[in-house]
Amino acid sequence: MYTTEIEINGNKVQVRFGAYVIKCLADEGIALQELGEKIKTNPADVIPKIIFYGIQNASPDWKGFGVTLKDVYDWIDEDGRGLFSDEVIEITNLFAKQLTDNLPKNLKAGKASPQK
Repeated sequence: MYTTEIEINGNKVQVRFGAYVIKCLADEGIALQELGEKIKTNPADVIPKIIFYGIQNASPDWKGFGVTLKDVYDWIDEDGRGLFSDEVIEITNLFAKQLTDNLPKNLKAGKASPQK
């Protein structure tokens, strides 16, 4: 399972990645094939959304334990954490791992699949 835990608003909440997070990003207009470029060009927009949707995904009712997107931005900004802090990078790496773990090896290496 691709799950971690963070403390936000004084409460420990889970962040879990899976298909629901990808669906929510697509609903925002962030297609899976564009994700890398969107993160590169506007990380302050995409990374908090990845975390926010991961929090929603981990909650039993998809309501995110009462955490808002603004709360995620505040969490990133508090205590000198920052968008590229170790903690935020660990979460985005977990998201990336969820995306790539079950890909065939030739796709991970960027090679085309053999044609039959």
